[in-house]
Amino acid sequence: MRRLNAKTRETPLPAPPRDDGIVGWGDGYREGKNEGYHYGLCESIYRQAASATAGLRDVKVLYVKADGAPYAALDQGIEEALRSSVREVVVAAPEQDVVQLCEAARPDLVLVLDAIGQSFPTEQIDRMRSKGFRTAVWLPDDPYHSDKTVAIAPHYDFVFTLESSCVELYRELGCPHVHHLPFAVNPGYIRHVRVDESYRNDICFVGSAFWNRVHFFDEIADYLARQKFKIIGWWWDRMRSYELLADKIHGVWLSPEETAKHYSGAKIVINLHRSTEDPSHNSNSRNIPATSVNPRLFEISSCATLQLVDNRTELPGLYTPGYDIATFSTPGELVDKIEYYLSHENERREMARRGLHRTVSEHTYRKRIERLLGAVFG
Repeated sequence: MRRLNAKTRETPLPAPPRDDGIVGWGDGYREGKNEGYHYGLCESIYRQAASATAGLRDVKVLYVKADGAPYAALDQGIEEALRSSVREVVVAAPEQDVVQLCEAARPDLVLVLDAIGQSFPTEQIDRMRSKGFRTAVWLPDDPYHSDKTVAIAPHYDFVFTLESSCVELYRELGCPHVHHLPFAVNPGYIRHVRVDESYRNDICFVGSAFWNRVHFFDEIADYLARQKFKIIGWWWDRMRSYELLADKIHGVWLSPEETAKHYSGAKIVINLHRSTEDPSHNSNSRNIPATSVNPRLFEISSCATLQLVDNRTELPGLYTPGYDIATFSTPGELVDKIEYYLSHENERREMARRGLHRTVSEHTYRKRIERLLGAVFG
């Protein structure tokens, strides 16, 4: 019988039975204990945030979804936030006759999440405005498709854009009410979860292979080939180093729920924004710069994993680099920071939890919808 440690009254762990590179019982126990501790602290942060409530506005909102796979988390987050913020919500798909729905429901506001590729018909907006209904659009693809959004924005009473660089553009077009409003996350939907080994990696990236991302990862392909690394998304076969990384690349589109599992199972998640200088994927002839952050920023942090994100001008106004998020500027700096945080587990997890706390406190869809409704109704 093993003797109890008199100080802690706990049974000391036995040494792992072998050191041949295979994780032993002791190492597995410690890893499980650390993961359980991390999970428990994260649940406490989620519960604390969920306990904060706000009153309902006595208004009815008709919400027109983007209703496309890349916007699933946005649609879900906005709809749920509206339901917890206003008296009544009516939800419509973009292909419906929303004018008819509007006439039947008599909403105080029609809010459209207008996604490029399945843009909501402006003719319907014009008809609703002519009948006296108040309208607003939230644009998720700025500034990458500003050539298209300039034809959309002037049809609405209120314009909300995730990109601050586009605010002045829409004002110059005559839009009377234009606001910068970043997207966010619903932490009840995108959150840290326990996952099995198939989701566990040291490093993970989820996203499409826009050309700036291809060139960036090509530069560090030799390093990534030696890591427990997974990359998930479309078009990655265009990489020069594709064959080297082929066993780590999964060319699929993930649901928000599956994405959250991969984020939760990774020690580090890379967030590399797309570039505005990519004519094959953009329609931004005015060369409007991208200074704001993508929705993925908030989704990764909501999963309580360490995020390594490329620098964006507005990032420090949302998180504190080095405290609740980590940043990089070059491929070499990314590798250096990956190496550092993989070897400093406690620091990595503490930063991830601080990022989670900041996210659920400040960057939820409930918070954003409060700002949107305040801008519309005062």
